[in-house]
Amino acid sequence: MEQMDKLTLNDIKIKSPGKQVKKIVIDRFGSLDDFASEIEMETKTLNQYLKERKLGSDTFKIRLSMVLGKGLDEIVKSEKTQTKEIVQSIYDNIRLYKTDEDLTILTKAKDLCVKNSLYLDIAKMQRNLAMYYFYRNQIDKATGLIESAMDGIKNTTYLIKWKSELGLMYFYKCEYKESRKLYMEVDKLLGETNEVDEKTKYLHYYRYGILQNNSNHSALAERLFEKSLEYAQTSIDKGDSIMNIGVSFERRKKYRKAIEYYRKALDFCEDDLHKSMLFNNLAEIYRALEEYDKALYFVKLALSCVDDENLSNLFICCQTHVQILMSKGEVDEAINRLMELINKAEDKFVYKKFIIDGINIIIE
Repeated sequence: MEQMDKLTLNDIKIKSPGKQVKKIVIDRFGSLDDFASEIEMETKTLNQYLKERKLGSDTFKIRLSMVLGKGLDEIVKSEKTQTKEIVQSIYDNIRLYKTDEDLTILTKAKDLCVKNSLYLDIAKMQRNLAMYYFYRNQIDKATGLIESAMDGIKNTTYLIKWKSELGLMYFYKCEYKESRKLYMEVDKLLGETNEVDEKTKYLHYYRYGILQNNSNHSALAERLFEKSLEYAQTSIDKGDSIMNIGVSFERRKKYRKAIEYYRKALDFCEDDLHKSMLFNNLAEIYRALEEYDKALYFVKLALSCVDDENLSNLFICCQTHVQILMSKGEVDEAINRLMELINKAEDKFVYKKFIIDGINIIIE
């Protein structure tokens, strides 16, 4: 499904009127012969018309519109319209673009925007390039690109979205003061418009909550996650907000409340990754409460949800396991687990993957 949403280099091309019509006709009628028969025209004549930029005679264009039930401007898209659609497709699915070849796709799409003087779409491609580098952990380059995307942009909706994303980037650079400043600006902008979609509001309050949880403002983080819940539309989003309310209680050592929220979040889990995170959080709390049997039970559940391919999450769970064993005084077994962990790190390069996986867990 994801691959269908991702454009290829071949998609970053402007299609002639004839190619656009040919695709629609074959999708609808199966072949040019069948379509030619439907509009009472020779296939040879049809092929000739499809090669011409103006699509041949007025009679052909009238018959084409009648058979398809659309106006010609709906059937044949201009170069600007095609470019805008390319940009929007990339914008909506930017997380799928991660390879070196993908950078070529993004660059070519931006070139089309420049060629057609589509200034808003140029800015959107700057943002797309920024997020591409962000997901590849080149955060300094990402911040520069998204800041340039915002230069001169007056569209409040895009400013809200991009300032929020920039705040996330500064968070990952551990520049919390700058991140907080941007989120406060987003708060102000949200109060000035009613045109922002629910997902954007959810992501803003969720990201702002993550920042507050990581800068010793857990009570404020709790309120922000509660706010994000008002705009959560999917089970995953709801579960993430509830889980992080639990984190805010854990940071304040309100362990029983944290357990309550972690267990509640499990009801919204749809994948093993989220389950492993919650089981691991519960294990850490029970270790803090010195209830080691329960801690071991939950960390083993966490480990059962991950495999060697998900090294970043496996590392977190294994470290929790080792800490629990050490707390129980089972030093030998703890050392054995630690050696297994080190061997896995030597077998595969984990650190960059750990960072990228961490970023994905915060946007979704």
